[in-house]
Amino acid sequence: MECKICTPYFSENFHAKEISIDTGEGVLKIYPLHTDSIFSIAPNSILRILSDKGELKYKCNHGIIKIHSNKALIVVDTDEKNSM
Repeated sequence: MECKICTPYFSENFHAKEISIDTGEGVLKIYPLHTDSIFSIAPNSILRILSDKGELKYKCNHGIIKIHSNKALIVVDTDEKNSM
């Protein structure tokens, strides 16, 4: 699925094979063709994205993920690019 991640420091587009959010209370996995949804990202969650650029990892302070028409928009507050 096409994916765009936006943080206070950068914005990046890529093709995602899997998006995984570990909140400490459970793991949410999103795959291509996921139903349209909006999810909030809990404070101190670990966001992992398996993409055409390899595995990307971010420690998120908070944010949201919107899935629509096989596209993912991720808006997060993170300290820096590939912070883990």
